[in-house]
Amino acid sequence: MKRFFALIVAWMTLAAPRVVAGQKRLTLALATRRGAIVSFPISRIRWRPGKDEISYLRYDASGGATLRLYDVAARQETLLLDPAMLHAPVRLGTYQWSPSGDALLFLGGNNLWLYDVSSHQVRQLTHSAVPVKDPTFSPDGRRVAFIEANNLYTVNLATGHHRQLTTDGSAIIYNGRFDWVYKEELSERATGRAYAWSPNGKMIAFLRLDDGPVPVYPITHYLSTHVTQTLQRYPQAGDRNPIPSFHVITVGPNRHEWSRTFGQGDGVEYLGPQYAWLPNSSAVAFLTLNRAQTVEKVQLWNPTSGEERTLVTETDPYWINSVTAPYFLPDGRRFLWLSERDGWQHLYLYRKSGELLRKLTHGDWMIDHPALSNVPKFEVDAKRGWVYFEATLPSPLQRQIYRVRLNGRDFQRITQPAGTHVVTLSPDGRYLVDVYSNYQTPPETFLLSRRGKTLATLDKPKNHLAEYDLGTTKFVHVHAPDGTLLYARLVLPPHFDPHKKYPVIVYVYGGPGFQMVRNAWGVTSFFDLYLAQQGYLVWTLDNRGSWGRGHAFESVIFEHLGQHELADQLTGVNYLKSLPYVDANRIGIWGWSYGGYMTLYALTHAPKVFKCGAAGGPVTDWKFYDTIYTERYMRTPQENPQGYRESSPLDAASHLRAKVLLIHGADDDNVHMQNTMNFVNALVEAKKPFSLYIQPGQKHGFVGYTDRVYLARRLYAFFKRNL
Repeated sequence: MKRFFALIVAWMTLAAPRVVAGQKRLTLALATRRGAIVSFPISRIRWRPGKDEISYLRYDASGGATLRLYDVAARQETLLLDPAMLHAPVRLGTYQWSPSGDALLFLGGNNLWLYDVSSHQVRQLTHSAVPVKDPTFSPDGRRVAFIEANNLYTVNLATGHHRQLTTDGSAIIYNGRFDWVYKEELSERATGRAYAWSPNGKMIAFLRLDDGPVPVYPITHYLSTHVTQTLQRYPQAGDRNPIPSFHVITVGPNRHEWSRTFGQGDGVEYLGPQYAWLPNSSAVAFLTLNRAQTVEKVQLWNPTSGEERTLVTETDPYWINSVTAPYFLPDGRRFLWLSERDGWQHLYLYRKSGELLRKLTHGDWMIDHPALSNVPKFEVDAKRGWVYFEATLPSPLQRQIYRVRLNGRDFQRITQPAGTHVVTLSPDGRYLVDVYSNYQTPPETFLLSRRGKTLATLDKPKNHLAEYDLGTTKFVHVHAPDGTLLYARLVLPPHFDPHKKYPVIVYVYGGPGFQMVRNAWGVTSFFDLYLAQQGYLVWTLDNRGSWGRGHAFESVIFEHLGQHELADQLTGVNYLKSLPYVDANRIGIWGWSYGGYMTLYALTHAPKVFKCGAAGGPVTDWKFYDTIYTERYMRTPQENPQGYRESSPLDAASHLRAKVLLIHGADDDNVHMQNTMNFVNALVEAKKPFSLYIQPGQKHGFVGYTDRVYLARRLYAFFKRNL
């Protein structure tokens, strides 16, 4: 192992709360309960079509929600809907506005419900024995499309007439809906459904997935007298994938359907999760990807004539991140395209013919959007010729809002306070709703002018932070041996004494697509603060391979997961050991999912560094994980057998020296319990001791207050006992 040198070059300090007599101490019950110390912020923020009004959910102290409406002109909030007013089981969080802004659509029970804003009447649109999914209004507001039993339907809102558009939906045929692997690994990287209305409301383009070739994985459910199983279609690395095809179908009385299928010679393994119609509804664009995810094409298809042409081809020697569909401007002659071709995610403007007009954004920074959200990656004010977006400027630790004209000029910063901003543009382009936070400030919501001037405060959650004796967060800049700058976060205990020696708990994720060190609320969790209160330092470092620093920073991990991530994590550990107040013999590590993988990889590939570690939901060998994610970074096991062996904690289990706690949800349908069970078997064969916590009924992320509190207690007890 090379000797690592680290240099701290910058600090940003979270001012410790003023210590006053009677300040409270955190408990694990408080640290785990949402809304206990910081009240719930407003959520599901939407602009009402046709009006300068904003709708959102506002929560009471118990987490109960009502739907509110804010009038921009009057600067006034009113109650729009309290679910107690309705005799219907609507789920407020599923609401969407009709195109005219006079009605709201909800899911509730198994069905769809339509609420008339003027009459306050609610109407049940479906009567289904199985859950209805993914509803959306047609652009003209006359119909609602939805998925039932993997078939695509519409309901006419005037007559109530239902029309079944597809008939072959089944447990293995998905029409207009993503199967497990597409939903997990493709749809979460973009916004949208597996179908899209044509602008004239006469057709629907949709994805069809045939899961027939995909192997079946059994998931056992233990919490019943007679144990049951779910048979999940789950392609592990190297397995066959779902067979995709692209379709367009009419919604009127004269049914027509057109299909675009792909053969083995087409080089198409996946279809992108978004689709974009031309404004005149004459053609629809969709994305294709090869299996290695190194070639992406934008296909423009006229279903009635069969004419098809390629608008854009993207290639990358490692993998392609963006699967966002092109955005056609209202004139139909140009479209916006998001690409990482220069190493940074930037915007490009094209003619409809596929001719590049200009690159709109430039520099060693990237356009970004909140992970796993439905926030668009960019928003367009076509009338005034502006594009708005979130960017990693002036620092990768921040997300500020910028805009640029469609002619590539007048690049402007819209938001100013340091931290993280997420904005929603009003349909007329006159206003922005900005959700802002930093690592000291819980999310606050503001109404802004289009130039960024604050016009009103929509929400400022109450908090009780000052009542608690909390620790201090510092952001640290560390240099790796090759000079690469790495960002880290260190949480110090309350009443920190630099003359004492403290144990350290390293909290790690480390995988692609996520950035753990950010100037945003929640970067330091209440569990971190609880650990700090108990006398631990808590450390997190974003290694190479993580998000927010450009493709070159991320693609270092290609075909060798774990190796470069661990090297950077050890850079951080060596920095910690250089601090006079760190007990170098008492360093532990823990993480979940990829962080669980990194915990086990670190314990088995740097066995003398960490005294103990806890791995939640860990991948223990990449041959067990799904095709789309794993092969993006590792290729198939057949193509890269050495990389799989070298990246495997399972193959190195006999090297374990530290105390280890393995945690897994028995019902995990993402990282299957097979991973932990195989690691347990390898530890038994190697005669290595371990602790095991299996939670029946829980999937990949534990939900439910009782289980979360129990998990936190087990983690704390483990570190208290072994560190």
